[in-house]
Amino acid sequence: MDSGEQGETSKAPLSRGVSKGVSMLDLILRVIAVIGTLASAIAMGTTNETLPLFTPFIQFKARYSDLPALTFFVVANSIVSAYLILSLPLSIVHIIRSGAKYSRLVLIISTRQC
Repeated sequence: MDSGEQGETSKAPLSRGVSKGVSMLDLILRVIAVIGTLASAIAMGTTNETLPLFTPFIQFKARYSDLPALTFFVVANSIVSAYLILSLPLSIVHIIRSGAKYSRLVLIISTRQC
């Protein structure tokens, strides 16, 4: 029975290391996602395009608010960016405390809702 007990205790540090590695990967992916979604929302929200219609003398100035789909795109990316920014502290908690179960549950449930 001693060999079984030793095997169980030797697996605990390994699983904590794997858990910490997964938590660090989660944080890195969340930061990349924040940068990407925020950059795309800013790029779409601040764009101004001038389009010539028939001749160079008649031009149409297009903005993202002229098309409802682009407005939805900007709003949706802004909401996703806010969610990701608010979830970053929980990812940091998982790195510091790899045994935190309830905060992982909150993060998983909130991710499934989005």
